[in-house]
Amino acid sequence: MPLRQLQVEINQKKPLLHNATSRYEKEGAYHWLECDRNSPQYNPPLEARYTLVLEKIARAECILDVGCGDGYLMNLVAPLCNRTIGIDYDFAATKLATKKLPQPIKCKVMQASSYQLPFYDEKFDIALLTDVIEHLEMPERCVKEIGRVLTPDGTLLLTTLNWRPDRKWDWRHIREYRPLELEALLRSFFSKVTLSFFWPLVWSKMYATKIGWKAIRLFARHFYNPFLRQGSNPRHFGQILAICQCPR
Repeated sequence: MPLRQLQVEINQKKPLLHNATSRYEKEGAYHWLECDRNSPQYNPPLEARYTLVLEKIARAECILDVGCGDGYLMNLVAPLCNRTIGIDYDFAATKLATKKLPQPIKCKVMQASSYQLPFYDEKFDIALLTDVIEHLEMPERCVKEIGRVLTPDGTLLLTTLNWRPDRKWDWRHIREYRPLELEALLRSFFSKVTLSFFWPLVWSKMYATKIGWKAIRLFARHFYNPFLRQGSNPRHFGQILAICQCPR
């Protein structure tokens, strides 16, 4: 499907602005570095997130990555589809993604808002929203827009941190969701929602220690990434994976 059939003219009266405080401005394409097992910045929890999302994707005509950041996940899914489109509000992120992605014919990166996706209805088979929803002030608008641009049998794959009672995982998050809260939000826009869980908390606690951080990274580099382990009991896991089908 030609890209020009997917794009809609973005409202020029409200142009998107360069985000001068962007993490990408400060750290560069950090997702690429943190998922590289040879990098001193190697991050097993991050690698596990993308690995599990990738396992859920079958071949598709067109995939949309909402909040694509520096394009690392787009690079992983590009071989599975004919066209991969990524959008991000952060100008620095889209600039990095455009530079890093090695398949310019199959991949297109655009600066756009997740609240007003610049695409016609029912154009994507799969949409990705990986660790984005916790940053959004209006998550319902984003999920509704994703449902609009998905085909009637399309799928949204979403990951986010699992709420914990003692403190937030990250102070920059606007909201971290309990599983039932997230499911209720998603069911407003999708007929079928299935939640599963990964990142065992026992490993997360170990990873937060100096010795555990070194040991787990070494083990994940050469043997098995323990953050890939999944389960059905949310009390034991730090991340939620939602598979949402049949947009309303």
